[in-house]
Amino acid sequence: MTDEKVNTSNQPSSWRQLKSIDRHCFGCGTDNVYGLQMIFETDGSRVRSQLTLGDRFRGWSNLVHGGVLATILDETMSWAAIAATEKLMLTKGMQVRYIKPVRIDTSITATGYIKKWLNKREVEVVAEIEDAAGNLCATSSGKFPLFSRKQFLRMGIMSEQEIDDILSSLE
Repeated sequence: MTDEKVNTSNQPSSWRQLKSIDRHCFGCGTDNVYGLQMIFETDGSRVRSQLTLGDRFRGWSNLVHGGVLATILDETMSWAAIAATEKLMLTKGMQVRYIKPVRIDTSITATGYIKKWLNKREVEVVAEIEDAAGNLCATSSGKFPLFSRKQFLRMGIMSEQEIDDILSSLE
């Protein structure tokens, strides 16, 4: 753990890395050679991921594709919901706002947190992407229903072992 200052705060925070859950996920899968390979850390209330996107994520000319930026925002909001609630979740819906283009081979930081609890089983989460200079490039907000282990098992999305691995990684 290191004490670092985050662009949006003047107070030092202690960040710890979160364990990768699904090594083949397009967003956070460390073994997915085609994916983003995002690594997340949390300070207890927020999550963040720092990355540089190469040419394979290119859209027009030298810009990162907007769909890739939306995926980064979705992944960041998802991890924020999981880390803060210690529950399983799925994205119900999200809105993205593009503010400034992101160029390939540029360092960016995605940060997310729970904005509010909508009820005991659903949260609203926000995320943002900033470039290395601290310029805001994109933002998102989304609604995420929360599920118990039992509910997720009934849906048949993951095996029992995968669910247990996720939940134990949050302890």
